[in-house]
Amino acid sequence: MNKQKILIFIDWFAPGFKAGGPTTSNMNIIEHLKDKFDFYVVTTDTDYHESKPYQNILSDRWTKQNGFSVYYFSHRNLSFKTLKRAVEESGCGTWYINGIYSKYFSVFPLILAKITHPKCVIVSARGMLSPHALAIKSTAKKGYLIVAKSLGLFNKVKFHATNDEEANYIKQVLGAKRKIQSVENLPRKVNLNFFATKKDNAEVKLVSFARISSEKNTLYAIECLRYCKERVVYHIYGQINSPSYWDECEQVIKDLPDNVTVEYKGTVSPQEMPNIYKGYHFLFLPSTGENFGHAILESLMNSSPVIISDKTPWRYLREKNIGWDLPLDNKQLFYSTIDECAKLSSKQYESMAGRAYQYAKEVRENPLVEQNYINLFTK
Repeated sequence: MNKQKILIFIDWFAPGFKAGGPTTSNMNIIEHLKDKFDFYVVTTDTDYHESKPYQNILSDRWTKQNGFSVYYFSHRNLSFKTLKRAVEESGCGTWYINGIYSKYFSVFPLILAKITHPKCVIVSARGMLSPHALAIKSTAKKGYLIVAKSLGLFNKVKFHATNDEEANYIKQVLGAKRKIQSVENLPRKVNLNFFATKKDNAEVKLVSFARISSEKNTLYAIECLRYCKERVVYHIYGQINSPSYWDECEQVIKDLPDNVTVEYKGTVSPQEMPNIYKGYHFLFLPSTGENFGHAILESLMNSSPVIISDKTPWRYLREKNIGWDLPLDNKQLFYSTIDECAKLSSKQYESMAGRAYQYAKEVRENPLVEQNYINLFTK
């Protein structure tokens, strides 16, 4: 029996990783469900903020890899006409569009859908209709949404939200009658074992894996460390979105007390992360909002508790003994918590690390999430 064919539109895809969550989310969907669906991906042949194409891939044609098909567009050949041809060659009746504003991978696919009438069009909003996301370049975004609605681009479209809060944001922006399914993101399909990083009293090693940006609140995180009294090491991994923003971060780093060390460690692929986590105790990521927060779940999967804001779906962490979710309007809570973490004994920390791993294991092995994706693509 032929499997249902699903066409995924996304700006950046594996082997890229610098765009973060959406790339991870879509790779996870494919890895979990490629035995049930035939996936086709249209994307670009370069990573986020890069100009050099990936090595060892063929651009501007359909290629098969690891149980699915990918069309990597070179920038010189990416147009409405070539996108239309690739879509026709795929022969997919179900389309899964990632994001709202991308010219080639959100807007053009919606226009194509109006012309070619695929059986089903799903738009994954990817947090782009939340208030904190709309506040960035708000005039251009709101202008586009007005035009898109007037042209009926979202008519007969089903929206994918990763939680009920995002579903409400979609309704607020695009109308209460929109068809929306809430399905949380799938975790990365990997086999991990429990590992507790060695913990010395009166010291804590923190890490973040995220874009260096105002949304991820990198500057705020560094500023919190200014008030820590215990020994703190904080290593930052991720793409620098704005050199001027990173300059601000560096100025604060220069003024940190002697007991605090902060270093930028560059970008890292998902495959390298499990080994890197073994050198740290906590993920420290007080972001201004997360649609899902793959980095948070990845941290827990790697036996690392987390110190995050209360602006993510991951809540009530202290009660679960797997970390803290703290309000951003209280920096004192953050730095006092970090000092508290530094004072944890090896036994206390190992208990938290074990609970984090078990909690992530329960999330990772929940069969309902896979079934909800099957329902998203078939009902």
